[in-house]
Amino acid sequence: MNCWHCERPAHGTCMFCGRALCKDCAQEMPHIVALYQNERNVYRAIVTAHALFCGICEPREDPIELPELK
Repeated sequence: MNCWHCERPAHGTCMFCGRALCKDCAQEMPHIVALYQNERNVYRAIVTAHALFCGICEPREDPIELPELK
């Protein structure tokens, strides 16, 4: 698979959209791996600090509603 940006061989994929990326074109962005509520009812997140990011897709900060999945 080749890099989305430069067409050279890819070394990974964007965590958010799946585009292939080489080491030179890859960027990093935090990614939430899991959410949970602890025994004190406080929500916590397990985060990967340096997940691969293509720089093109637009991960949303806030969740979106999906009413069609009812």
